[in-house]
Order: sequence, then structure tokens, then C-alpha cells
Amino acid sequence: MKKTVRWGIIGLGHRGRALAGLCHNIVPSSRVVAVCDKIRSLGEKTVEYLKDPDIKIYTDFMKMIKEERIDAVGVFVAPEDNPDIACEVLQEGKHVLCEVPLAITMEGCWKIVTTVEKTGLKFQMAEQLRYAAYVKSWKKMVEQNLLGKILYCEGQYLHGMGPDRYWVNPETGERVTIEEAKKREKFLQKTRFWNLKHSIHYLPHELSPLLHILDDRVIKVVGMATGKPSYRHNWFPQSDIEVAVMHTEKDTILRLLTGFTIETLPGSEHCNRLIGTKGWVEQPRTKSEKGKMWLSEYYFSDAVNVEWGYTNYWEYPYAALSTGHGGLDYYPIANMVESILYDKPVEMDVYKAADTAAPAILAGLSIENGSIPYQVPDFRPGRNRRPGEMPDRPYYQQENHCDKEKQ
Repeated sequence: MKKTVRWGIIGLGHRGRALAGLCHNIVPSSRVVAVCDKIRSLGEKTVEYLKDPDIKIYTDFMKMIKEERIDAVGVFVAPEDNPDIACEVLQEGKHVLCEVPLAITMEGCWKIVTTVEKTGLKFQMAEQLRYAAYVKSWKKMVEQNLLGKILYCEGQYLHGMGPDRYWVNPETGERVTIEEAKKREKFLQKTRFWNLKHSIHYLPHELSPLLHILDDRVIKVVGMATGKPSYRHNWFPQSDIEVAVMHTEKDTILRLLTGFTIETLPGSEHCNRLIGTKGWVEQPRTKSEKGKMWLSEYYFSDAVNVEWGYTNYWEYPYAALSTGHGGLDYYPIANMVESILYDKPVEMDVYKAADTAAPAILAGLSIENGSIPYQVPDFRPGRNRRPGEMPDRPYYQQENHCDKEKQ
């Protein structure tokens, strides 16, 4: 088709610039017409990166939306800002692609869900690991019942952030070392890590692929964490490790952990495992290890080594290979463009996005309240909620309160 999706990009940090590059230079039938960040120099840097001086630069995103002819907006901002900005953009009649996580409060999740329902516009969360080769392979194995009934899943995202990831220069957006931060802290801007008071909130990269493989959603969650402040950085007020134990609608137990302060061996950030009644699969924990698989019905005397990779070499458009996360960043944007041009459903709609955000949010609440269990709501409309309406019941419920009501 000759039609092109015209993008406006909000949020021009390292991640925003990279995704803007995909929208403008790599994904077919897609181009960026305007970019916006409160720090104008980041807009200038982005236009230079995109190599197109015709792209307009803004510091006010509503001004950009009203003045430019835009079809879709990439909202690549801090997660606490996602709900307000995404909803304002939707209300202006623009499709939205947002970064992970969807929100860090239940109220934020419901706000986005109901706004998408009211506007009827396309909305997708740009979670890329659900497109990975190992995810496609495991999903196929589950669908073919090679592993039997899946009883248990593990996942982790350990991504140790150096001490230069906690402050930025508010005029340039550049990172600042801890040594400089100690000297000039009152003149600097804290990064999103300070506002993300629970590392478990940043869970979509583990939970999204697992729920996609299982075709399932979480209904109950419990959270636990190590003490505060951080053991690694005693000036940072958050826990080093947080763990969520979850129960799904189809009766599978998930154990997921996150941590962003501890030292992390490169290549060991992610590790997932599925255990079923007829076998199990596991990703490697280091670069030197191999993935594993054991299938009881195939009479394996021991687990076998398998390369559970990320990159889909056999089906990639050539251009995708140059994009981030092993080429996976290509998929959410390409899917969004195709969805807009052909009026097709998006891969990761607002309900699936909320399915990954809400369990993490409630795990954080569980940690704050003595590791009590919480029920996770289903965000889809039904008998008790019409599309576009907020729920009558609370956004979430403590499991022990629900048990008392049942009795």
C-alpha cells in the first residue's frame, strides 16, 4: 500500500530514540513526522539520529498533536507518566504504542483500559520478548501437549544498573556518575528508578512471554522482597530483589523475580523454565551454558542440550536484524503499523498489557502489607462492567478479605 503511518514520538531518551529509528528508517510504510521531549536538546539529537531535518521538534506534546498531521503516537516515557499521556493522546484521536510497563498503579491500568474502550483506537504495548524464537517454540510445544499440563513456570529479570543510571543532567538528559551526583545532587534530576519503588513492577519482559505461551492470565499473587535500603547502594531506598508467586486461571504456579541494583553476569539477565506433567524446558543461566529439554514420552534418559535462542533468523525481514534485543524490537512496531493500515487487531492489546502490569503492581502491594495475597481482576468487559466504564468494585481485593466474605 502507498499509505504511510505518520508517527509522533513522545519521550526521547535512549529507548525513545532507538524506537523512533525503527518507526522512521526500518519498518515499511512508517515515518516519523514530529518528536517531543521536555528537554529540547534530546529532540535535536533525535532528529540528527534519524537523519531527517524535516522532522519537527516540540517540547509540548499536546501542541505537537494539534499542529501536526499524525496517525499514531509512540509514548516512550517513564511508567508513572504513561496513563495520563497515553489517555490524552487517545482522546485526541491518535493510536498509541506505549513502552513497558503499562502503569505502576491499578488506577492507571483502569484509566488506560477504559479510555481505549471509549475511543475504539488501536493501542499496543511494545513488549518484544513475546516474539522471541524460544517463546514461539515453547508455545508450540504446549499447544501440541509435548510437555503435558504445565504446572509450574519460573522467570527472572536481573539487570544490574551501574551507579551512573540514577541521575541525569536536566538540561541535556545525559547520565551522571555517582561521584558527580554526590557533589551536585540538588541540581540534577533523578531517573525513573527512584519512582519505580518496586523492581517487580518492571515485570512484562518475563510475564508477557509466559502468559503468551500458556494462553492464560494471573488471578492471585503474593510478593516478597529483601530489606531496604539496597545492600549494594546504601543511598538507594529500594530492595535489591523482589519475588512474586502467582496462580493462574488455568491452575499454573509462576515464580518470578526482578532486581536492578545487584551485579549481574552479562547473558544471565533472563532465565525461564516450564515444568509439565510430561517434561520440562529451561533456558541457560549463563552464556557458556546450553538450554535444556526433557520429555518423558520420548524416553530421554537425561536432559538434552538445546539452543533456545531469541532471534527468529528464518523468518526475519532483513532490516529487523539490525534492531535491538536481537532484532525483536522490530515486531511490535511492524505489527502496529500493519494493524493501522489494514484495520487488524494488535498482538498485545490493552487487556494483555494490563494482564502483565496488574499482577506486578499487586505483588508490590503485597510486599508493603506483609506478603498477603491479592486477587487480580480481569480487565475485560463482561456481565459486571460495560466497555468504557470503571468497575463498581475496588480495583483489587486482598485474598483474605475475599475468603471471609465467602464464608
